[in-house]
Amino acid sequence: MTTNLVSISPRFGRVEGGTPLTLTGTNFPTDTTKYTIIIDGIICPVDSATTTTVSCTTGSRPGLVESSLEIFIEGQGLVSTNEILFRYVSLWSSDTTWGGEFAPMEGESIHVPVGLNLYIDIDRSPILNAVIVEGSIIFAPDTDPNHERFFDARYIFVSGGLMEVGTEEFPYTSKITITMHGLLSDPYLPIYGNKVIGVRYGTLDMHGVVRDKTWTVLDQTV
Repeated sequence: MTTNLVSISPRFGRVEGGTPLTLTGTNFPTDTTKYTIIIDGIICPVDSATTTTVSCTTGSRPGLVESSLEIFIEGQGLVSTNEILFRYVSLWSSDTTWGGEFAPMEGESIHVPVGLNLYIDIDRSPILNAVIVEGSIIFAPDTDPNHERFFDARYIFVSGGLMEVGTEEFPYTSKITITMHGLLSDPYLPIYGNKVIGVRYGTLDMHGVVRDKTWTVLDQTV
């Protein structure tokens, strides 16, 4: 029998650890001693298991580490994870994200390096200059569908990284306004221009809730 991972919940958890995870799949053994689950090189000790779910609690993950997930079952080998990942995230609102210093202020630029998943949990950002994303910048929806978040910048450049504002499977279910600022005379990013979200060898995911059609086809000219 083939063991496959179907989903992981929650998808994100703080780098400080302590996040209870539920991995859902098929043909899991119920013996918790058979599992070795490694997330970003950190063991996630298994708490319980059924034939369809496995639960573990994340440990602390210091430093900058690219996201990875490995599930090994004694006697079966590695489980097919279907490219599903859990991401250790650093909260924008946390001082530790910024080395114990202040969060970015208006006019400043930020660099999100490889191995850092920056989780936007503030309601309104300052107007930033440039946001360079080589790791991940993640906008997660609020539980309140009427909650609105605002993010402002002059340039956002995703270079080999990820910018997620909801995915097709996990859409953004509250409200968000991303505003790009600039003038025609402002410096241009080569190829991409100014007042822009640019993507180079990266991923830009933007998915909201499904909307009813707001257009129609006329049978004849008006």
